[in-house]
Amino acid sequence: QFKIPIVFRGPGGSAFQVSSQHSQALESWFAYFPGLKVVMPSTPADAKGLLKTSIRDDDPVIFIEQERMYGHKGEVPEDPEFTIPLGLADVKREGTDATIVARSLMVPVALKAAEELQKQGISCEVIDPRTIRPLDIDTIVESVKKTSRVVVAEESHPFCGVAAEISMEIMDRAFDYLDAPVKRVSGADVPMPYAKNLEELAIPGVDQLVAAVHEVSYM
Repeated sequence: QFKIPIVFRGPGGSAFQVSSQHSQALESWFAYFPGLKVVMPSTPADAKGLLKTSIRDDDPVIFIEQERMYGHKGEVPEDPEFTIPLGLADVKREGTDATIVARSLMVPVALKAAEELQKQGISCEVIDPRTIRPLDIDTIVESVKKTSRVVVAEESHPFCGVAAEISMEIMDRAFDYLDAPVKRVSGADVPMPYAKNLEELAIPGVDQLVAAVHEVSYM
């Protein structure tokens, strides 16, 4: 047994018009290997707390920062010892009718979709895993038990993706609580296009998440 306290920090996911060379979401590759921890923050506060914890961890950590989110602003605790445990999901929004599991870039998209659905009388809970290895499946399952409907959103390709793993875990642990099959909303199964109009079509948006929640709600 050896300690390997190293953090590999860098951008991941779609950027702006840099095509498939620099817009790859590779978190499922990294999460595949036992021993590697994979972190994907969605807010400045989460980035600070998770990065400090990652640096102090004795295992190798892949710290993935979504390129489109570098300009996002938000409150950050001033406490120099502010940390967030790895493997602890965060409930970004509470709800009762459906659960949306989203990470990284999809978190603000999910929150906007939840706002739109609230106007339609559908209360959505938004869960941000924050780390996908280790994965806090318990928090996700507890939410599903409450809402009985779930949509898993990601910008990654659907085949062999993290959303597929989360969906399987939900079906395995919370099948009896589901009122509808788990619905995945993923990025297009194509190399990321360069053209801006095609690039935007390849990334899930608010409309797709709203439609997915309608589907699991039989609307």
